[in-house]
Amino acid sequence: MKGLVLLLVPVMLSVAYYSEAREPLTDHPLIAPYEGSEIRRKKVQEFEEYNAFMGMDETGKEPQGIALEGKVTKLFYNKPKERSILEVFRNYEQAIAQEGAEILYTCNQEKKECVARYAGPTLQKYSDIHAISNLKGRYLLARFTRDDNTAYVAVAVGQTFTDIHVIEVKDMDVGMVTLDAEALWKALDMKGFVIVEGIYFDTNKASLKSSSADALEQLSVLLKDRPDLQVYVVGHTDMQGSFDHNLDLSKRRANTVVSTLASDYGVPRAQMEGHGVGPLAPQATNNSDAGRAKNRRVVLVAR
Repeated sequence: MKGLVLLLVPVMLSVAYYSEAREPLTDHPLIAPYEGSEIRRKKVQEFEEYNAFMGMDETGKEPQGIALEGKVTKLFYNKPKERSILEVFRNYEQAIAQEGAEILYTCNQEKKECVARYAGPTLQKYSDIHAISNLKGRYLLARFTRDDNTAYVAVAVGQTFTDIHVIEVKDMDVGMVTLDAEALWKALDMKGFVIVEGIYFDTNKASLKSSSADALEQLSVLLKDRPDLQVYVVGHTDMQGSFDHNLDLSKRRANTVVSTLASDYGVPRAQMEGHGVGPLAPQATNNSDAGRAKNRRVVLVAR
């Protein structure tokens, strides 16, 4: 039998909104279908949210999983009639494991492991999975990590069909929304603080990326136009790594913003004071890539 072929493709930057493409009915380069499968549908969204199913909560009533953001490709295949659910599923499972992926979750609906009741509607609503019926089907979720690229693959094999969903985790293209000093001032005046969108740092470092220039320019306009305004520049991190490391990293990042505004943009240093709170004030869950991205931020606080 011809084996499955998996190849992790580089993650490319996408647009800040999602676009649903009318794609030709071709397989995804990350994972080849089981031999004899016939592709029926393909849906590609360049940047979208995806709920990756990982079972039900303790009550058995609510699905739970991982909230992801990135390029989402959904493929729907006819399963070869002469092949059993188990045979097709084990082939996918083995091929994924051989490529060094981490299998995060599996379930067998015949044993009610996926959903105790109404598996079909539950999986359709939560993850757009259609292959698994209320009575039969097998499912897995796996994570591939190569270099700086991360992709999740969900495979659901049913009596007649197979779903393959590939989620390439990545950041949005930046610079698609313009930040202006007036908007910053209005938010600061209304709430006493404002999250400064568009400030980016190198991974696990305090060095600013060049894509931060527009946001820094607007910050400088705000501070120089209002010389009486005194602010704290506060750095925030996610919870990956030790607490002490994140606390130090957040402070160094805040001070980098202060130093850059003073040295490169002419903002009086006396107006600004840098501080870091590490992971102590999250605004989203740290259990997902999307949530952690929201928690890594710079906040301007009026004082």
